[in-house]
Amino acid sequence: MIPSESPVLPGQANAHSSARYPLSLTGDPFVDTGITAIELMTGKSWPDIQEDDFKKAADDLIKLYMTPAWSKDLNSIFPNSSYIQYSPGYDRKEKSREFLFELIDGLNDRQSNSHYCSFCGAPAFTRKDATPFVKAHIPLTGSSKFTNFFPSLRNGVTVCARCVFAIQFIPLVSYKIRGKPCIISSNNPEIVKQIAKETIDEINKKRILGDFQSTDTSGIINEKFRNPQNALFHLAYKVTQKYSIAGITGENEEITLYHFDNKNQNSWGVRIYTLPNNIFKFVGIVMNSPEYKLKWFALLSRYYDKSTKIPDDLPIWKGASNKIYNRLLNDQSILWAFKDDESKTLTVPFVIVERYLKLVKKMSQQRIERIKKLADRIAQSIEESGKVRRVNDLLVARDLPSFRNQLQLIFKDWQKMGHEDPLISFDEYVDVIIPGDYLSWTEVRDLIIIRLYEKLHPMLVKGEKSEPIEEES
Repeated sequence: MIPSESPVLPGQANAHSSARYPLSLTGDPFVDTGITAIELMTGKSWPDIQEDDFKKAADDLIKLYMTPAWSKDLNSIFPNSSYIQYSPGYDRKEKSREFLFELIDGLNDRQSNSHYCSFCGAPAFTRKDATPFVKAHIPLTGSSKFTNFFPSLRNGVTVCARCVFAIQFIPLVSYKIRGKPCIISSNNPEIVKQIAKETIDEINKKRILGDFQSTDTSGIINEKFRNPQNALFHLAYKVTQKYSIAGITGENEEITLYHFDNKNQNSWGVRIYTLPNNIFKFVGIVMNSPEYKLKWFALLSRYYDKSTKIPDDLPIWKGASNKIYNRLLNDQSILWAFKDDESKTLTVPFVIVERYLKLVKKMSQQRIERIKKLADRIAQSIEESGKVRRVNDLLVARDLPSFRNQLQLIFKDWQKMGHEDPLISFDEYVDVIIPGDYLSWTEVRDLIIIRLYEKLHPMLVKGEKSEPIEEES
């Protein structure tokens, strides 16, 4: 909820007693990240932060931004801003202080303004010299000389004092990925807060040690990830293990990374990587079992892009893309990865396969059980007939007609052995093999193969060679 009245800063009770200002998070990841950083720096929630607290936080921020390490990193976040100006006679520290303190003065300003904040809807703030807010102050907006980069072709972006003030703090809780900043967002603010706390604690340690006095050090926290997708899953692993124990996570978390570059050299601007709730839950199940975790990491190790050139001191899981991660984030099946066709074994326990089908692929338990039942019947048929080649014949089916043809051969095997009941009923066949638009037939095939590898492993490891695929007349 947004309270009806904003907190009145010291000395403003009479002048702004009717001021309204939103106190809750805005929903914008950049603004909310900055608000979280300010709350952690002051040790107070936003409604309780006083003017002196804001000014102290601003002064601490300026001291940090004036260091060589941070000046280098801020170029891709606040280009041409007062933080990084090196023109002769330009006082970076004083100009930055004037800018931030003017925003603090405007936090509860009830000046007449017909425009509203693009982030939270509060009355927009106008600077004393009427200079517009541009990309030097707010990433991913534009330059005042090019109005086509702004809403309604305005000169600059309309924003309230609180939102632009908060944005100045986002570098403190950002991560560097492939040399560019990245902010973390979640539908659970407590997750963002905990991650931000760890980031600020690490910055304070480095500040005390004087690490930021060298450009060889990264101001923004840098865990040396070169791939945002890998960083996203690494973050999810930490959250599901560490934060679930602390009771911070719930049932519906999502995590999003905003990987951005505010300089004109790169046209992409920002790339957004979201780990949706269903994958987040799946990751949580995998990571909260020592056995599953080892199997999962072993599976991932098979699918890193070995052709990627990465520094010798960088582990492959930080530097190379992973086919499993990419397919999960693109809503593509990874069921095929749960089996090793060469050794005829499962690469993960079957329970992980089931969890994947239910959580990620949204397959009902009833359908999973029907496919397992069919696979178990096929396994029984192969055991009784001795035709181990049927497994490979199913495996090499490259289209739905070929797959159905191989199933029909197995049905005939079943009948020839004198079974009175059918291997599968018509209704089950329709529900299991050809549901909906037929597009998921490969998942049905892969799941059957996975189950056959599990059920027939003693037979399959003997290494019988498959016979040629029989053609139906």
